[in-house]
Amino acid sequence: MTPNASPALSVPDYHRQYAVLNGKWADIIKNDPRRACRLLLLTSPQGEMIDGDVFSEIGLLFHELKSVSRQSTSRLWRGLVDAGIVTALCKSAINSGGSVTMAHMTIHDDGTAELSEEAMEEAQENAPAPYTAALEVICNAAMSCAVPPTATEQKMIEELKKHWSTLMQRIWSEPARTLEPGSSQMRVMERAVVAQLVHRLAFVDPTFLDVIVKPSDLTLAVSFRNWLYSTDEYDTMANCSLVSPLLDGSGPKHWLRHFQTHPPPDLPVLLPRILLGASRGAEKKKRTPNQSADLIVSAFGRHIQMLPRDRHIREEFIFFSGLLKIAEQEYPLFCRALYRSEAFWTAIAETIKKHATLGPNAPRTGHVPEGVATQALSIYFSVLHTPEGRERIDQLIYNWLAGGLFDALESTILTILRDIRGPMLISAILSTMDTNLPKLSPRTRSKLRSELPRPRIMLTLILLATKGRQEPEVLLALVTEGEEVMQSQYSVRDPRHPVWTLTAWQLLLRVTNSLRPWRGTCTRRGCEKPVHSGGCGRCRMSAYCDQECMQLDQEHALVCKWTPTLLLADAWQRRNKEEIAALLSDDVAPAVPSDLVPPKEQLERLRASAEMTDEEVEKVHELQQDAEATASKEEDPIPGVPDLQKAMEKLVVSEPGEA
Repeated sequence: MTPNASPALSVPDYHRQYAVLNGKWADIIKNDPRRACRLLLLTSPQGEMIDGDVFSEIGLLFHELKSVSRQSTSRLWRGLVDAGIVTALCKSAINSGGSVTMAHMTIHDDGTAELSEEAMEEAQENAPAPYTAALEVICNAAMSCAVPPTATEQKMIEELKKHWSTLMQRIWSEPARTLEPGSSQMRVMERAVVAQLVHRLAFVDPTFLDVIVKPSDLTLAVSFRNWLYSTDEYDTMANCSLVSPLLDGSGPKHWLRHFQTHPPPDLPVLLPRILLGASRGAEKKKRTPNQSADLIVSAFGRHIQMLPRDRHIREEFIFFSGLLKIAEQEYPLFCRALYRSEAFWTAIAETIKKHATLGPNAPRTGHVPEGVATQALSIYFSVLHTPEGRERIDQLIYNWLAGGLFDALESTILTILRDIRGPMLISAILSTMDTNLPKLSPRTRSKLRSELPRPRIMLTLILLATKGRQEPEVLLALVTEGEEVMQSQYSVRDPRHPVWTLTAWQLLLRVTNSLRPWRGTCTRRGCEKPVHSGGCGRCRMSAYCDQECMQLDQEHALVCKWTPTLLLADAWQRRNKEEIAALLSDDVAPAVPSDLVPPKEQLERLRASAEMTDEEVEKVHELQQDAEATASKEEDPIPGVPDLQKAMEKLVVSEPGEA
């Protein structure tokens, strides 16, 4: 309802009239609290009480109540509670048909003040929901409650319990403008107040948790919907921290203590009540199940990019992981929406780049760059636990690539490897691509090919494997020693196992050379032209389409001296004939050129230039013979990679908590 325009008043008259009305309600709260309760029961903007009080005075009453409620142990608040203020506030929030609208008056040059139609329209535009003012008063009182609560505070909580579910039904059915987009602080506060109130009431009296998990209660649906529409870290975290503990079994200590003796319903029972929040917004029309799943995935991506603090992003990731874990069995539509959402994977990649900052631009305190970056990277791996993730692997890998996975890895590789889990996660992602490469669609393989090569990532992974040593023969020794260097006291499920650091570069090399074989096309990433007879004069292996393209490729210099060693490693990690035929069948990957220097000739060149000793050359010859002898077998001939694939199988197929 839009209020009527007021006649012009002098500024002193306006202040005098406002002070009189404020003083009136301050005296009523002190001397006749039941009269204040009666006014709150007035639901129609045209209504009038027998005392002469009218609906337009409710705003002044709420102003005084907000001040008094900040001291829930005071005599004034105790008198209000005894008079029934909590029930009156709940009924006001449940039944009120109008909003408490506050408008600014315009002061004219002649010293008069007037409420203009423009000011009234602006006030109506920014008006709170009908239930907001009442919830603010209740929230103020809850925030100032003692622990354990006094008798008055306990009475307040018991009255709230009686009306809470009906109040949530009103908010669910009529969200007013609470869900409007934008960063208006009024809307942010409205989306946060329910979750904030539940948090506080459950802290003061943990039995309040029993109310929100009742089958008929809509608190979780309201909070989840508010989370979906949140636009600020305040409303995002308030609602996330209410729903997330119910999914992953964590939560504050007082929650856990209460749930030990009063266990909540099982997750398959609770989940539909939570997901109900995605079924509709402010509009009456219900969303389809697929639309709801898309909305949830979109909200996760939006929040992850929006949240500024590392701690809050980690909490959002915990919320995501908890939902993903139960969605595998109970909500597969969420998983499918996740696999097809390029926007979500773009958000994850951007988060890795944004929060993996090192150097002078990094935040000075409270920032652990590898923490958020590695947690974001683990999302790529966590989706592989789902059966549908393995079935829809082509779609999933394409969206990883389209979302900028390799760009994120390239810009943050040093940060990621500072975390003990970094090599494990990178190896797992590359192993997924490598294992599924022959099965991928031409579109996905073309996209993957366009993202390669990545010399900067390759060099970093090589130096990780060699522990910083720059001599190519050290890398060759790691390969030639094969399974001996893989012996470890740690399980392959442990990120400290050497399989993760020693095979990451091999997997990247194998994927790269499967799609961009030596001298098959121009070495520079993004160029698909055929090569000419020239190329790099130092390694004599990397070729380009023309001189200009060679000069543009500034990255090859990073791995130039390693190229002969990489060529030799590539010689015995060839795929079997069936896989090669599948990769070449649709012209996505070119065949290896016939003029490529054979590995044996390359070895002789290295022997002649004294870059390899006779003993090293003979060792490589033996490995090549072993590779040729096993090339027709199903086993992968790459030393180390079979261990990695077994580790991946255990990590993906086994239960997440299984040792």
